[in-house]
Amino acid sequence: MSVPTLPDWYSNSVPDVTLAGSRSRRASLPVRRALARLAEVIARELSTPADGSWLARIEPRAKIAGALALVVSATLLQKPWPLVTLFALALALTISGRLALSRLVRVWLGVPLFSLAIILPATLNIVTHGPAVLTLWHFAPGSEFGPWALPEALTITQTGLVVAGRFMLRSLTCVTLVLVLVATTDASVLLNALRRLGMPRVFGMVLTMSHRYLTVLLRAAEEIHLAKLSRTITAGTLRHEQRWVAASMGILFRRTHQLAQEVHEAMLSRGYDGDLQVKARPGLQLLDWIWLSAVALVIAWLALAERLI
Repeated sequence: MSVPTLPDWYSNSVPDVTLAGSRSRRASLPVRRALARLAEVIARELSTPADGSWLARIEPRAKIAGALALVVSATLLQKPWPLVTLFALALALTISGRLALSRLVRVWLGVPLFSLAIILPATLNIVTHGPAVLTLWHFAPGSEFGPWALPEALTITQTGLVVAGRFMLRSLTCVTLVLVLVATTDASVLLNALRRLGMPRVFGMVLTMSHRYLTVLLRAAEEIHLAKLSRTITAGTLRHEQRWVAASMGILFRRTHQLAQEVHEAMLSRGYDGDLQVKARPGLQLLDWIWLSAVALVIAWLALAERLI
């Protein structure tokens, strides 16, 4: 009587499964990262401003008016020291508003890259004349670029660096002030205040609906990624993953279109007349007047410093 033995495919299946599992885990890392990012964005959208912050207690209209006045002042200032002072004030507001430093750092990492792409040509002598700081390239005598005569050398000028630094500082200041406004005010309250300040009703409705259903679309994208992760056993080819991404984008677009139609029909059935319903809120309180007065004093002091320096 022969002794039964296991087939070869059974004894060799364990290493293959282990290898396939490790490849699957490696392949699922981008999906896991996408899920983590989506969850982070959803949590940020659903979070409410800290009630303990004094900025959160200011009436939204007064807060918008003050922040807008400071942003306009930052765009008009030319001297570096008033800009540095205003940037320090924006940082102080960020700290007093109890904003997460990680959120502020992410904004600061994005703004300089975008600003550098815009302002980098202004540092060259062909755009901004001034004393040369660094020579990048020497041109042959009499070189031309179309109808323009090229200089002897392509250099980075001191005046161009000042212009670029001022532009970067101004961008950081404006973005920080806007972040303080958005992070310390609930989105629905902020949109309501903008509508009360005279924002056109079409803009108000579009912004309100975009914010309301942004979380819904993020949830749908999260469900698609989670379904992909839960059904992934072995790593697929690059072309297969690309086809999946294209298909998931199409599914998300189809869900978005269907959801928009259903929401519009529901709004019409409930008497939607094309305008945003504005909630009545009490008038300005003592804290609101203090905020507006402090903003006016800061702007006046910055204008005086701009004139005297």
